[in-house]
Amino acid sequence: MEGLLTFITITLMIIIVPGPDFFIVMKNSISSGRVNGTMAALGITSGHVIYSLLAIFGIIFILAQMYYVFLVIKILGACYLIYLGIRSIISARQGLNFTPETMKIAQVSYLNSYRQGIVSTLLNPKALLYYISILPQFLSTGGAVTSQIAILSAIVTSVILIWFIFCVFIFQYIKKLFANRKIKAFFDYAVGFILVGLSINLLLSKAN
Repeated sequence: MEGLLTFITITLMIIIVPGPDFFIVMKNSISSGRVNGTMAALGITSGHVIYSLLAIFGIIFILAQMYYVFLVIKILGACYLIYLGIRSIISARQGLNFTPETMKIAQVSYLNSYRQGIVSTLLNPKALLYYISILPQFLSTGGAVTSQIAILSAIVTSVILIWFIFCVFIFQYIKKLFANRKIKAFFDYAVGFILVGLSINLLLSKAN
């Protein structure tokens, strides 16, 4: 495999650019705590593990030839982001009438945080495109393709997990700012509208 360092750098740059996964980890980390943020990160990583397995067995390259697969994933992904965005906006409105009792009820389960992460990744056509457009460019000729894909996929999932765990760690330092209910409400509004905006961008984006 040629250009392994370049591959890692490009992968990291793609991951660092804030997208749905980033805001889901941020929202869970700040609103519900470190463990919820970590579970969201594990969900995102699990989604990439699934895509990696599809790539290893060649299934993902078959799906790449099916236009309607991208279309369905795009529509479902956009709908899911809109759903999360609206929930965040509703949470912002409720947060202005915050009481300790309602705060306790609003806590998100670890399973729900994990589910948000994995669904966000699986319904993101850009994640699918990564495995059929970026990753194959770093496969060397003359070697065992399957083992190369497996190694590169393992690197991808490791980089993703490390990055989002790092994000969870950083978010804990700014979490105290959100003890103020107005700041917390503003944060929920912002994340909500950003997710809705990302969903619109996803619907308008092209597969190529």
